Amino acid sequence: MLTVTKVEKCPHCGGTDIVKNGFTPHGNQRIYCKACEKSPVLHRKKVGLSQKELSRAFLERLSLRGISRVFAVSYYYVFKQLNLKCVLLADFKTQIKACKSGEEMLEFDELCSFCGCKKNKQWLWAALCRRTRQIVGYVIGDRSEATFRRLLRKIPVEYLKGASFSDHWKSYRMLLSKGNHTQVGKESGQTNHIERWNATLRARITRYVRKSLSFSRNLKYHHLVTKLFIVHYNRDCGNMNLVP
Repeated sequence: MLTVTKVEKCPHCGGTDIVKNGFTPHGNQRIYCKACEKSPVLHRKKVGLSQKELSRAFLERLSLRGISRVFAVSYYYVFKQLNLKCVLLADFKTQIKACKSGEEMLEFDELCSFCGCKKNKQWLWAALCRRTRQIVGYVIGDRSEATFRRLLRKIPVEYLKGASFSDHWKSYRMLLSKGNHTQVGKESGQTNHIERWNATLRARITRYVRKSLSFSRNLKYHHLVTKLFIVHYNRDCGNMNLVP
């Protein structure tokens, strides 16, 4: 019977005079090389978690540390990969379907969240196209009229030519002068789609959930995570033929 003996070598100097030197926190074997006096990791385990799997897990209400526990990977690895995924995202406007000028109907609403502490409220303003169900514009800021003006500048001009609906918040009054905007109550049903989108956002992104221990600590990543969700949501809606 033949026995094959594999001689391990130091990754740094190639020396064979090595001994075991414990394990890393992630279970990788650490060695000590007597020649170069370094302690490299031997046969580092490859992480079997792609960016696609990471983004799908994150969009199903798992927090960063929750993903780290479920997939048995480092929290810093998850943070690094999510950051890279968000930075490489395309502009959400590239996924918006072509507008039927004058025929589209928009629904406006704002959603409250916070960053760091509950006193630092961050309002997500969104405009949803009733025909395509896509988000055609969004901003994050306070609940002032200036933030709503920023939202209007983000929406393609063609979408603003049709009818629109919102609740009775005072910032929406500036649209009344155009004659195609109506402020309504929830009982009217004219803002049902945007209200339903709010519920979907809270169900998918844990940092938007009310009374949750998971919340944004950095405003930059609060914006990136919101963009990640909207890009994926618009892409899914773009692949569906809801209304011919």
